[in-house]
Amino acid sequence: MKRILTLAAAAAALACGSNNTSNAAVSHNNPGTGTNTLKVVGSVGAISTPTTTTPSTTFSVIVTDGAGATVNGATVTVLNSSVPDGVVNLTQAAAGSAYTGSVASYPSGDFRLNVVKGTDNVQGVVVGGVGMHTINAPALNGTVTAGQPLDVTWTTPAVAKQVSIQTRDLPTTLAPDTGDFTISGAQNPARISQRVIITRNNEVEAAGGLLGSGLSVSYANRIDPYTVQ
Repeated sequence: MKRILTLAAAAAALACGSNNTSNAAVSHNNPGTGTNTLKVVGSVGAISTPTTTTPSTTFSVIVTDGAGATVNGATVTVLNSSVPDGVVNLTQAAAGSAYTGSVASYPSGDFRLNVVKGTDNVQGVVVGGVGMHTINAPALNGTVTAGQPLDVTWTTPAVAKQVSIQTRDLPTTLAPDTGDFTISGAQNPARISQRVIITRNNEVEAAGGLLGSGLSVSYANRIDPYTVQ
């Protein structure tokens, strides 16, 4: 029984894409602190395409109070050592909206979120960065065999919490970030213009925020097109 439980625990760890090495993005996570009076939901993300030389990264943070009302006029910052001056100051386009910002790159390293409104705060929430991955297979403008299993491979600059894979025939599928996923022959039918999108992400719950508070980071890359025949 003990061996069965041990194997089950190992499988669960693999399923979430985490491990105990410093290369695991989740090992850099920090839930931070706060007054437990704000709900803070933040995201950092970028999407790369074959025609994108430098993907732009968008930042979005929604701040609400215990009654679910938007908190306006907060100071919201995301710190990262690879952005100009090491900080991105997020602002509201209008009262009641999310706090947003962007940079013309995909920052390396981790992201630290601070939100302060008067005496209310959520601070020091760190999500480990997943890095920019490259898709090695299938090849851009390449040709693969229809009806046969297709190995999709990518780099893992940091091991993400999980990865999602999708094509025009494969619905979004979650998997561990091992750098390899096999699409079944049934989900690899003939198609002149196929594409594969791989999104790697990490997330952390914010300990000092109301239930549901947290920060996530993602990076998506795609091969578009390739031919299946």
